[in-house]
Amino acid sequence: MASYEARSAHIYDVIGIGFGPANLAIAGALLEQPRETCSISVDRTLFIERQLEFRWHPGMLLPGARMQISFLKDLATLRSPNSPITFVAYLHSKNRLVDFINRGNTTPTRKEYADYLAWVARYVQDQGTKVAFGEEVIGVEEAREGTVQVLSRLIATGEIIIRRAKNLIISPGGAPWVPRCIQALLPNPRIIHTAGYLSSVEPMLAVTEAATRPLRIAVVGAGQSAAEVLLDLHSRLNSMGKSAGQTHELHIIIRGGALRPSDGGPFANEIYSPDATNILYNLPGSTRKRVLADYLSTNYGAVNPRTLESLYEVMYDKKVEDGITRAKGNDSSVAGARITIMSYHDLLSAEIKAQASGETGALSLIFQNTMTKDISEATYDAVVCATGYERHSWLNLLKSSNLGRHFGLSPATDKVSLAAERDLGTVVNRKNGHSRALALALKKQGMRDTRINLEREESDALYISRRYRLLPTTDHEFSPKIYLQGCTEETHGLSETLLSVMGIRAGELVEDLCSGC
Repeated sequence: MASYEARSAHIYDVIGIGFGPANLAIAGALLEQPRETCSISVDRTLFIERQLEFRWHPGMLLPGARMQISFLKDLATLRSPNSPITFVAYLHSKNRLVDFINRGNTTPTRKEYADYLAWVARYVQDQGTKVAFGEEVIGVEEAREGTVQVLSRLIATGEIIIRRAKNLIISPGGAPWVPRCIQALLPNPRIIHTAGYLSSVEPMLAVTEAATRPLRIAVVGAGQSAAEVLLDLHSRLNSMGKSAGQTHELHIIIRGGALRPSDGGPFANEIYSPDATNILYNLPGSTRKRVLADYLSTNYGAVNPRTLESLYEVMYDKKVEDGITRAKGNDSSVAGARITIMSYHDLLSAEIKAQASGETGALSLIFQNTMTKDISEATYDAVVCATGYERHSWLNLLKSSNLGRHFGLSPATDKVSLAAERDLGTVVNRKNGHSRALALALKKQGMRDTRINLEREESDALYISRRYRLLPTTDHEFSPKIYLQGCTEETHGLSETLLSVMGIRAGELVEDLCSGC
């Protein structure tokens, strides 16, 4: 049953979908925008968040895990160093500023950064920012009076709430992605994703506690999360193994030949600067793709060198222990946990089957060697997927909406790419030129104009402005502004899904939102 919030005539200036770091930075920038230069009212701004409270990656707040960026790349410093929501302001409020300086390190722990973000969330709400927690956005539609209608469902009750807004900011974040062959086995307590690791690892291990033999657990992935989870699992299994006199096995499954270090050098990191966003956005699409490919190792499928050193030390220490044991004439391995890197392994299929001992629930994984093409099978007691996130929920939301037609989208649209504003005029002119030429040719032949089919052939691109606003491709006016956050890597660069330029980006978006354009 649907219900309108308050009065059906109430219209928000802006509704933001999601209340993660991206929209949190926007909330802060809106609060700091001079009222005389911005007609957007904080009182008429709302963010809709699926979680019941603000939380940032709670599944990966592992002990000692550090951020990969400087504390100065917070939600506001690069935009406005005197902002009340900088990381320095947070430290000062907690009476830890001197202690942090004495620490001698510019990267906070992930636990502290999560606390900083929660502190900002409380601050902006105390200043009047409205957040509807515990609601999942299920639809957006074009509405009357130049507004957008947002439908959300209360997770606790299932009630549908309908709201209207003049503008929309879509910041959906990422949804955990697992390989398709493993998706078919979910839900399963023996299979978890790193997104929910801390809350799921103990139940996962509890399922296997009845086993009297050593455990075998696979971690699928080659990035930072995979390495961090591997080390945490090693610590847990090492304790279990030594207390039970067993040697547990941990396998990390990677497609390549080795775990690769992320390129964290100062020159490579310039790709995450605000200037780099400008440069990338203004490049031709094909050139931009080549540049992004050159810098993939700074973020994707790579591990921080410090983490790699820790991992190698753990693996080396196990070899030392085993060597000492063999030198004493004992052929058995030292109890604990052993890590093995399964290189050149591509996961093909997965199934649940009974083990020889009669236990049920073992996971059988089929691999293909990416070098030799040989097929192999291995059985595991549990699998951890460190396989990243997908960021397409925004696209499905627009495709299923009547808003999509303004941007060349329909429910039948298949593959979609993002393109810069510079390409929009070229495509429109090309379409119009083709259409006029075709119309003349068809008129001579007494045939109908088939322009619609031509437009469908070229409707696989969505156009987005430098300031993150989706650009309508229709001829008639469409007044609501719709923005994307955290999903425009194709046009704005690798920093899009990260924290690096979030403060700057929020300021740019808010300026555009407040403008009369």
